[in-house]
Amino acid sequence: MRIAILSCVDFKIPGGAERFFIDMARALNATIVCLSVSDDLCTIYPDAAQVRFFPLHKTLPDEPLRQIAGMRLFKKISLDYDFFIATDDMTLRFLSEEIPHMYMMLTPRRALYDMYYPTLASMPFGKREIFMIILGIFRFLDRRFVKKHVRSIAGISHTVRTRIWKAYQKPATVIYPPIHLEKYQNLGYGDYWLSVSRIDKWKRIDLQLEAFRLLPDKKLVIAGKIYPDYEHLVHEAPQNVTFLGPVPDEELLTLYGRCRGFLTTAIDEDYGLTPLEAMACEKPVVAVYEGGYQETVADGYTGFLVAPHAADIAKAIRDVDTDPSRFGHEARKRAELFDYKIFKEQIETYVHTCFEEYTSEKDQGIHGEYE
Repeated sequence: MRIAILSCVDFKIPGGAERFFIDMARALNATIVCLSVSDDLCTIYPDAAQVRFFPLHKTLPDEPLRQIAGMRLFKKISLDYDFFIATDDMTLRFLSEEIPHMYMMLTPRRALYDMYYPTLASMPFGKREIFMIILGIFRFLDRRFVKKHVRSIAGISHTVRTRIWKAYQKPATVIYPPIHLEKYQNLGYGDYWLSVSRIDKWKRIDLQLEAFRLLPDKKLVIAGKIYPDYEHLVHEAPQNVTFLGPVPDEELLTLYGRCRGFLTTAIDEDYGLTPLEAMACEKPVVAVYEGGYQETVADGYTGFLVAPHAADIAKAIRDVDTDPSRFGHEARKRAELFDYKIFKEQIETYVHTCFEEYTSEKDQGIHGEYE
């Protein structure tokens, strides 16, 4: 079966989503149809060399026009495959009830649904009024399209599955993105805590800074892309916090392997792969008691889940820091549940089941909208 994974992104410096799509393509021997592929992608991320790409060589404008342009692009293109996997609400426009498919949903677009009010609150008054109308129209069209054209949905966590039900009143199967256990090892418990995250408004890096202001005798290292609007955090950080910016995979593995513990604080995280990467290195995790962290971090066994308050985070870090190795065995065992081998079996079974159901319905002449 020839499978295409549709992705409206540029594969340059691969983040969590791009790596997940590469893992999915490897598991299914699928082709990734995307906007573009960097010439040095395989050098930056060697696993990409095992995947076929079909770049469309297209550039999209910034939001909100980006979403409209992406929808128009995938609505018009012609592709010849046996099965299609859409990965966002732009590539979704390629699908119809006549095409064998599934929707692998990272999350319903958050500005339209669960983060609608915080998104509006972050805008100045005049812009806010305009976007209330724009987002309302987009939400209506998104719900209508999913109801009419999408037959099978998978989400990357139970948190996302709940959002899918609230947004579309459609059931979804949970398929967790994988980690590659063989890449991770414990290199000892060093003198620093680690945070791996892009620096933007959803990750609450300012909360991490406040926690470490309360812990002047401990160090925090933060690795990840720093978005322009949040560069001020680098200058406002206490002396015991270091920003590294983006780091190569090899250096990141070393950072995981040598850290004392791992800290993550994103707002209602969709899934959260980085805590699992840390746990694969037998490192304890302190995370906020929200979203996907509740599915990956076993509170009290692989670290602690705490309220999103600096004092609570600082208290948990002090507790863990007395002997981080006591969490090591359980952390590694927990990470083993999310290994690539398990993911490969799950995604293969789900895709072939979807294809067989479509083929059976087609043979029986069943058509119409999918409730």
